[in-house]
Amino acid sequence: MSKVLNKREVRAWLAGQNAATARTKSERTSFLISLTPERSLQIYLALKTVQTQEQRQTPSPLLWAMRQAVARLNEPKRVHEPPEGSL
Repeated sequence: MSKVLNKREVRAWLAGQNAATARTKSERTSFLISLTPERSLQIYLALKTVQTQEQRQTPSPLLWAMRQAVARLNEPKRVHEPPEGSL
C-alpha cells in the first residue's frame, strides 16, 4: 500500500528536525565550553571505567549477526537442485 506524502507536512517535519539539530548543537557547545579541565577529566575517566566494566569476551548479538550476514554474502551462490527422483 503506497502513501502520498503531503509536501507541506514533510517541510514542517524537516524544519522541526533542523531546529532540533541546531538546538542540540548549541546546547552541546555551551556545555562543553563550560567544562573545566578537571571536570572533563572526571567525565572521561568515568566513561572509561564504564566501558571497561562492560567489555565482553564475545561479540554483541548485533555484531555477531552482522558477521554472519557478511559471511553469507561471501559464500558462493548455491544453485538449488531438486532432490533426486523428483524429476
